[in-house]
Amino acid sequence: MLKKNVLNRTWNCAIYCRLSKEDLSKGYSESIKTQEKELTRYVLENNWNLVGVYIDDGVSGTTFERDDFKRMIDDVECGLINCIITKDLSRLGRDYIETGRYLEKVFPEYGVRYIALNDGVDTLKGEDDSIPFRNVVNDMYAKDISKKIRFNLHSKMKEGLYIGAFAPYGYTKDPDNKNRLVPANDITTQAVKRIFSLYTEGFGKQKIAKILTDEGYPTPAESKRNYANPSQKIKMWNSNAVHRILTNEVYIGTVVQHKRKKVSYKVKKVKDVPEEEWIKKTHMHEPIIDENIFWQVQDIIQERAKLKFRPGHVTHLFSGKAKCGDCGSYMGYFYDKDRKAPCWKLICGAFRKYGSKACTMHSIPEEKLKQIVLDDLKSIANEIVDFNELTKIAEDSIEEKYIEQKKEYEEYKKKYLEFQNTFKQMYYDKIKGLINEEQFKMLSDELQSEMKIYHEKLNKIEGQLNSNDVKAILIQQAYDKIKNIIDMQDLNRQMIENLIDFVEIFKDNRIKIHYKFSNLKNFS
Repeated sequence: MLKKNVLNRTWNCAIYCRLSKEDLSKGYSESIKTQEKELTRYVLENNWNLVGVYIDDGVSGTTFERDDFKRMIDDVECGLINCIITKDLSRLGRDYIETGRYLEKVFPEYGVRYIALNDGVDTLKGEDDSIPFRNVVNDMYAKDISKKIRFNLHSKMKEGLYIGAFAPYGYTKDPDNKNRLVPANDITTQAVKRIFSLYTEGFGKQKIAKILTDEGYPTPAESKRNYANPSQKIKMWNSNAVHRILTNEVYIGTVVQHKRKKVSYKVKKVKDVPEEEWIKKTHMHEPIIDENIFWQVQDIIQERAKLKFRPGHVTHLFSGKAKCGDCGSYMGYFYDKDRKAPCWKLICGAFRKYGSKACTMHSIPEEKLKQIVLDDLKSIANEIVDFNELTKIAEDSIEEKYIEQKKEYEEYKKKYLEFQNTFKQMYYDKIKGLINEEQFKMLSDELQSEMKIYHEKLNKIEGQLNSNDVKAILIQQAYDKIKNIIDMQDLNRQMIENLIDFVEIFKDNRIKIHYKFSNLKNFS
């Protein structure tokens, strides 16, 4: 029997309420407010002092890194609280080791009475042998829930559904489907296009970062938190942010997930997943960048990595593409302002650094080299290009794409019919009482969400297949590309990147052009 002076002790109580996201997803009716109201009534009915209410909403019980829980423990250590009340043991925590530590060591050390109202636990009444068992059960429940959540997320990844907390820069989440991305069509989308455009024009990543900052584009970090705040000062872009955007396949409609995973359901720490285990699904949303341009950029990134381009380097037309044919060093650029018509020239890099002991000065104006390459490309085009043959290839290519679309349409249609059959079976199971109304609603909502995605894909492809105009436009685009090659009047950096490995310039004025598509050409 409890002593009278203990019963008459003044109890300064803390009410602790917690509800995790997992609990909410299970459709539990008890809310934070319900917990607070129930526990407050209990304290007042016993004529105890209510010192404070501590709430952690949407936080898992597997961790004790909870803001209000830590605040409550701070108040315990300061002597403000000598009684803690929760709805049940699981609200205190689901990690049986840490929960046991608080019940058996921390609370007794500070003379704190603990009450779990619905579980009938009151440490003032002495040890309860069932508490360790209940803690283990709570921990097992948390582990089971964690497995189910991971399985559900993994299934969504395999379907290509986006599960990230934030949409990638330049995108937003579809208002009708949080697992689908759509272009934001705002300043962030413009920034992505600007980055790819500048890079194909020859600008380095650091230079692009400076341009984006100068032009006022919000950084990825700022777009998540403060894009809606017009008074927020734009922060600085950096080359790493530019690189991440340039190499992210999300911008061509691909969803790449499962790059990292948690070490344990009890630990927030994550580790990298090997690339071969990444989950990648193509054509899941509208691209911002043309696929051909994206892969050209990846090739350029690889080439520049080999050349060790300097951060902030401004790329001229032949930067990193012109070599000295005599010593093998790269030709450097310098501005010849002493000529009657000042211009950019290329000069042997070894001569520029070490003088005549290393090599000769031999230089060439950029415009002259450009014209030589341009004339040679036009000559090659006239020799080997059969316009009629190329247009036939273009038409065949369009036809292949048409066949691929039909195949893709049939696959989507098959998947959609499977979803319909699954939905019918679920409905029959509900009628038979195999699943209840709540389970049916939860499953059907998720299923209908996925059905909507496939229905939209079917409508889009069906519209393309049934449109002769689309086919004609595609063929015309192919014709225009071919004609641009034959009627080439100018060279830009992107064309140089796509067509030429490197150009050799010799002191006797010979030039060798090493193309990506043929053997080298010689000029004298």
